[in-house]
Amino acid sequence: MAIIKKEAKEMEKCLDTPTRCVLDHICYKYAAIVMANLIEALDYFGGKQSTKVLRRLLAKNIPSQMMQTLGIDASLMKNLSKEEIVKILPELIKTKGGPAITIELQDNNTIRFTLNECHFMPYSKQKGFCNITAGLMLGFAQMISEEVMEIEEISTIAKGGKQCEFVAKPKFKKG
Repeated sequence: MAIIKKEAKEMEKCLDTPTRCVLDHICYKYAAIVMANLIEALDYFGGKQSTKVLRRLLAKNIPSQMMQTLGIDASLMKNLSKEEIVKILPELIKTKGGPAITIELQDNNTIRFTLNECHFMPYSKQKGFCNITAGLMLGFAQMISEEVMEIEEISTIAKGGKQCEFVAKPKFKKG
């Protein structure tokens, strides 16, 4: 019930703005429903391997497209250190209307992502959406580290956690 009230308030706020906002909201909700069903089908027919492939595909494509949509020149990130990217990226995402995110560099080139909100929850309670967020975080991890990474889901709001946490680790050990 709280989700419906929140969604209604968002729609009221949206109705005070141009019609385009309402259309974007409807299209986003429709796309979220379609994606939830596709993810469910992938899980059912393809098992865990299909979700790994989904995450890899999303990691490859979505971060750069997301940054382009947000008006962020991804090529500028190549001129920054890992520490600078980890500091700047969450601020850029938040100021452009994205979720609040914390990125921490840890030992062994491991990167921890923490989100205190699930931007898919108003549209779907499907747990498969965690794969989309994981794919996005994996893409950001690979952009930051400039190497192939793997991502592990520690906790998610959709599965009852207080926050969404993902840890990315290098896929191949250097040595």
